[in-house]
Amino acid sequence: MDELYNTYLEQAKMLHKHKKVWKGHMLKRYLPQVEEIIKEHNIDTNSILDYGCGKSLYHPESWNATRYDPAVPEWEVKPEKDKKFELVICTDVLEHIPESSLPIIIDELFSYSSKYVFATAATKPAGKVLPNGMNAHATVQPKEWWMELFSKYDSNKYTLDFTEKDPKHFKKYSDTGKRKVPGETKGGFAYNDK
Repeated sequence: MDELYNTYLEQAKMLHKHKKVWKGHMLKRYLPQVEEIIKEHNIDTNSILDYGCGKSLYHPESWNATRYDPAVPEWEVKPEKDKKFELVICTDVLEHIPESSLPIIIDELFSYSSKYVFATAATKPAGKVLPNGMNAHATVQPKEWWMELFSKYDSNKYTLDFTEKDPKHFKKYSDTGKRKVPGETKGGFAYNDK
């Protein structure tokens, strides 16, 4: 991974120190879709990888998922490269990865999957600003761009969904806590600001 990826990873580790930040809540939003995929593809719930799980507070009790998030000490150990899972879930993660590292990460998602991948991507800036002033979304691109990135994979073996919500306000986070950033800053959206 490149230097920008490492910068975002270090910033994510700082944000994860806050108890209420990145709890894995987006999984709740997509749970009906994921449960449908589990039924439709006869997925063993003991064979799920949640890649970028955050604090992972919203997993159904019926799942015995493997959880991975490089920014969360409890889940920072990556599964072995040759390990396979019937379902790989990646919600509210890809937009936090710089464009230059996305092909590597997406290849990794598919390399872990023996049956299906469920992934989501946001198409708008995040409402969170990292302690260094960068927007928490490293990659902000339209649906079409994301679909092109996934086009080399078998479309029968994945679902790519999108979050297209504009943030109502921006919250800047620091090592000591969060504070609201005045609206005119647009969240310090420095990296992909075009």
